[in-house]
Amino acid sequence: MATTVPLVEARDYPDRVLTDRHAFHQLLLGLDGHVELEAAGRVTRVAPGVLVPVAAGDVHHYLAPGDNRVLVLDLPVAWCQSLALEALVSRPARRLSPALASQGRRLDEQAPSVLAGWLQAVLAAGGHGVAPPRLRLLRLLPAIRADLAYPWRVAEMAARCHLAEAAFARQFRALTGQSPHVWLTAQRLARARERLLDARASLTEIALACGFADAAHFSRVFRRHVGCPPGEWRRARSDCARG
Repeated sequence: MATTVPLVEARDYPDRVLTDRHAFHQLLLGLDGHVELEAAGRVTRVAPGVLVPVAAGDVHHYLAPGDNRVLVLDLPVAWCQSLALEALVSRPARRLSPALASQGRRLDEQAPSVLAGWLQAVLAAGGHGVAPPRLRLLRLLPAIRADLAYPWRVAEMAARCHLAEAAFARQFRALTGQSPHVWLTAQRLARARERLLDARASLTEIALACGFADAAHFSRVFRRHVGCPPGEWRRARSDCARG
């Protein structure tokens, strides 16, 4: 849907891949946390102080591996053309100066004229380019979630990212806040809790579908992390639903 006036708002993105395409230009300014963005064949990390462009018509994909906050600027194409701001969306992501980044945090409370002045200041300042993230979470994490039954190993995850295991583990922790093993276990347990809500599914079926060796292994891991066996957790949820 096209927009005729600039729209500015702070948003957070979920921990799943989102795909979008729109008829207006968009600029994303990282405020807190970070979001992985793929647009025009480039993968960029929208981190605090980093301004990332998305040109009108470009299909783009988002993924947020943790808590995040992003200032989103939806800019009409004709509005950008009238103010000679088109160059902002034709160049790669830039890291803004602390002063410009601080001013940007307040743009959702300002008039369009203030926004235009800030964008012109950004265009004049240039800023520093940012390196693309080496860990391709946009491809790796959704692939793992789509097949939790698969016996994922760190060596294979690292190979998919073209990294040595030690480097992969460091970067994975930096991006998600967890080690690959801890993150994978959390994903499997989250999926298991969803499956436990279906009374027709046996514990063995759930265990195998979520990547546990068997029902006994599933029960041990579930009890260790949740505090009770999966069967007891299921009964408690069923009682709550009936009550």
